[in-house]
Amino acid sequence: MTTATSIAAQLADLVGPHAVGSAANLSDYAIGPLMPVAAVKPSNADEVAAVMGLAHRTGVAVYPSGGRTATQLGNTPTRPGIALDLSGLDRLVDFQPADLTVSVEAGVTIEQLDRALAQDGKHVPIAAPLSDRATVGGTLAIGVSGPLRAAHGLPRDWLIGVSVVGPDGTQTKAGGKVVKNVTGYDLNRLYTGSLGTLAVITEATFKLAPAPTDWAVILAAFDSVDNAAIAAQNLQVQYFAPLGLHVLTGGAAKQIAPAMGGNVLAIAISGGRPASMKRRVDDTVGLWSPVANTVNVARGDDAHWLIRTLTDLPADAGSPPTVCVRINSQPSALREVLAFSDPLRCNGVPPSVVADVGFGGCRLLWWNDLSDADPMHVATALRGIQGAAESLGGSAIIERCPDDVKAHLDVWGRQPSGMEIMRRLKRQFDPQNILNPGRFVGGL
Repeated sequence: MTTATSIAAQLADLVGPHAVGSAANLSDYAIGPLMPVAAVKPSNADEVAAVMGLAHRTGVAVYPSGGRTATQLGNTPTRPGIALDLSGLDRLVDFQPADLTVSVEAGVTIEQLDRALAQDGKHVPIAAPLSDRATVGGTLAIGVSGPLRAAHGLPRDWLIGVSVVGPDGTQTKAGGKVVKNVTGYDLNRLYTGSLGTLAVITEATFKLAPAPTDWAVILAAFDSVDNAAIAAQNLQVQYFAPLGLHVLTGGAAKQIAPAMGGNVLAIAISGGRPASMKRRVDDTVGLWSPVANTVNVARGDDAHWLIRTLTDLPADAGSPPTVCVRINSQPSALREVLAFSDPLRCNGVPPSVVADVGFGGCRLLWWNDLSDADPMHVATALRGIQGAAESLGGSAIIERCPDDVKAHLDVWGRQPSGMEIMRRLKRQFDPQNILNPGRFVGGL
């Protein structure tokens, strides 16, 4: 019988005792109420392959992790296993400014990547909450994106090559290290957003873009959600539309701009070269000033702080929301989604809303204490929100909620129409169900 002690001992033989976590630190790698049987922090892809080979031989589950900023995401796994900490894979492998490509290991944080590229005036336009901790591998595995997704797309749109270790310890590569690469199946998109259920990402290659030299954030307070939505949609169709455009209500608006009064806020984010950005900012202020109560412009460090705070809202390290629900919907449904969100309640409290005008969808956030609430009652309310989103042709994912609430619902909502294809892929890539078992959509 395989025991936690024997697994830890075998891991120590493979990668060295220094890379195996102590029993006292295992709680750092817990996924909800589930504690790992062991934790290991390899320093290269070969060691990752050795760990996966051990898991394949013993049938022990493996839970890849990076900065552990999204351990709340997904259902509770079905069985304990090895916590595979990839933060030790933290090298910048190759940077080609002239070719506009960069290759990094999976444990490099988004902030580290930004700093390295900024020295040459480049960047990868991807973002994740808590970017000082969020890793490249984790950001890809989750498929998370920031407030500029309408202009820049999703992380998968910038990924051109990936190296992975399969559930049996086999190392493979997909894509390449040049931008114009069209050979083979597009496994980059398959791995991105799969929550680490098909393979462990060890290295990624991205195409690059010139980094903006200046930033500005335009904030406007409105009397009502509908007025803010109308003003935002009017701006969205202008030739000077911003890179990011959001409508915020309630506590979310107050966290971003507590001094502006009211609880409805529209945010336009502009970046680029100073001359073109000035024109965009001036035209935005001119469009919004006649219809808003207040319009303010933040620049430089203040603009960076606002963008970072907006990015971090779903997982704020200082004051994380108790519940976070992501509504997926079309941009054209913005006003309808905002109207349907207003009467929703979680334990009797309405949500704060962060709606993405350009990309579509929104997040519903609650910061209220649920420690004394009936978990079944809260779960019923969240299932009702999922049903309401589905009635609008969208979907709702419970990104964050207390563990005792999660035990009474499926955080992913109704299974998608392509669920059988996803099951077949899982069986093909991971027949022993080793990677993140039970955590993803449909119990994958």
